[in-house]
Amino acid sequence: MSTVSIEQLARDAGLTAPRRYEVDWARAEAAVGTRLPADYKEYVYWFGPGAFDEFLIICVPGVENSNTELAAHLAQKHAASRLQTRLFPTSERRVPLFPAPDGWLPWGFTTGSDGLYWVVSGDDPDRWTVAGRPGRGSGLAYFNGGIVEFLRTFVWYTVEMPFIPEAECDLPVPFEPSTGEWLSGGAGEPLEPYGRFAFA
Repeated sequence: MSTVSIEQLARDAGLTAPRRYEVDWARAEAAVGTRLPADYKEYVYWFGPGAFDEFLIICVPGVENSNTELAAHLAQKHAASRLQTRLFPTSERRVPLFPAPDGWLPWGFTTGSDGLYWVVSGDDPDRWTVAGRPGRGSGLAYFNGGIVEFLRTFVWYTVEMPFIPEAECDLPVPFEPSTGEWLSGGAGEPLEPYGRFAFA
């Protein structure tokens, strides 16, 4: 169970109320191929699509942008892994991607190409380990806690992952909301969105 509430993370990151981003979770979990952690679902409702400090981007289900849509991002990782296997068959930099046993399921990335994952071990998604992999160099890092706890350490830059640099802005690091729309001319492709903001 998380020791950090979603309200606490939101307050620290500059949100005064949930953005109320709603997802068909049955559809999202079917697309990914597994149930997802409860704290992630809370995070998605409160924060929706967006980034922290224009550096750490969190993938959410149901957005139009294929680069930041959770299931589409997993598919992109699989495609990149297949290409890397063909080009560098003896490379030791690969991690097993979900649905491989104890596979890594990506949920976020940095503008430096560092990846953040859940290590999918066991049937209880609330007990999965958060892990990080640098975009350059070697070495894996693990975090003892869920995504909300991890993000709070990021917001205060107390996260202990060697590839995450010192903050270049005032603390706490603010959340920068987006709509999740695909940007014309950008990488990836537009998807048919199914997430939505629930406005009063």
